[in-house]
Amino acid sequence: KTDAGLYTCDIGTDVAKSKVSVQEKPAEVTKQLEDKTAAAGQDISLSCELSKADVSIRWYKDGKAIRKSQKYDLRQEGTRAILIIRDSTVKDS
Repeated sequence: KTDAGLYTCDIGTDVAKSKVSVQEKPAEVTKQLEDKTAAAGQDISLSCELSKADVSIRWYKDGKAIRKSQKYDLRQEGTRAILIIRDSTVKDS
């Protein structure tokens, strides 16, 4: 992206100009989530790897957004997105 800008080729009295724009590739999931099984009461950690760091991500359960709370901890460590489900119950399946 830092290569974007106006480039010129100056040959004395004549100048050629070109505007360059660089579009970044969208972020992708490079390592999928894995299925987990845990006993009730245990914490469960889910994680996936992304192609870039510092991307805006959202977690969902059954189509409903998950927000950070006492039940859920949402983290991003570099290219790794992590969801921790605390004190799991059968309803977390």
